[in-house]
Amino acid sequence: MPERTFDGRELRNRRVLLRQSQSGLGAVLGVGTNAVSRWETGQATPPPERLPGIAAALDVALDDLFPRLEPPNLADLRCDAGMTQADTVAVTKTRSPMSVRAAERGKRPLPDTFHEALAAAYGVTVPELLAAQKRSFGHIVPVRAPTRASAASVAHKLAHLRDDVFQGALPSDAEIAAEGNRKAVEPVLTEALVEALRLGTYAGPSDEILNALALALDVPSVFFHSPDPQIEQLVVSTRAVRNSFTVEAARGGEHEIPAAARAELLDFISSTMAEILGPDSGLSE
Repeated sequence: MPERTFDGRELRNRRVLLRQSQSGLGAVLGVGTNAVSRWETGQATPPPERLPGIAAALDVALDDLFPRLEPPNLADLRCDAGMTQADTVAVTKTRSPMSVRAAERGKRPLPDTFHEALAAAYGVTVPELLAAQKRSFGHIVPVRAPTRASAASVAHKLAHLRDDVFQGALPSDAEIAAEGNRKAVEPVLTEALVEALRLGTYAGPSDEILNALALALDVPSVFFHSPDPQIEQLVVSTRAVRNSFTVEAARGGEHEIPAAARAELLDFISSTMAEILGPDSGLSE
């Protein structure tokens, strides 16, 4: 199993840097001073599901303190969520963790009905869960390169759409997830995941997640991928203009944007994008 790398010396260095005692760290983690001492001296290794709690107690990123050398399998995802196999019973709503244990050992795949619940509990997408399951069965599945978008930036962009396009209220998290999955033609989003994105608590959303979110909210994917505030404003402004014509049509006015206005809007978008992206974009020709 490709567990995270544990180095007791790094644990001690971080604890000393924070001027925290072994007994103080143990109290936070709910273990004795002797357990912390044994971890730091290499006499014992904490269970992998304890590592997220240790990293959090020492105010350091899990990947920085306990790096992983290989892509995660199912057991790794569970441990990174700080869960034991027994803890998954509450998620799968079963009497025993037998199905989870069998999948982690590469004996029998998870039931389809478990996918969304476990993905949400582990803080990953369903495709990420299924990729980890394949690794548990011995398949080599590379991890996609992470996106540059941060949790805070995605939450900000969603708030911008809410206020300036959706008149103060986005569709519900469940509606966004359903629409994104329908347009992406795969189960990328869940209600819990959309809520985490909206609140800014989901770290490092993948390109796959951002693309599905863009599809759900009917904006170009560059809106969520680009850190450029000009692109963000351009997309929001364009959607607001389109919405104004939609409202007018609903009131019995124009049924679509007039040809002249459409051409003017497209010219504005093209010239603005060319200015933002630079002379090598090819948009100014």
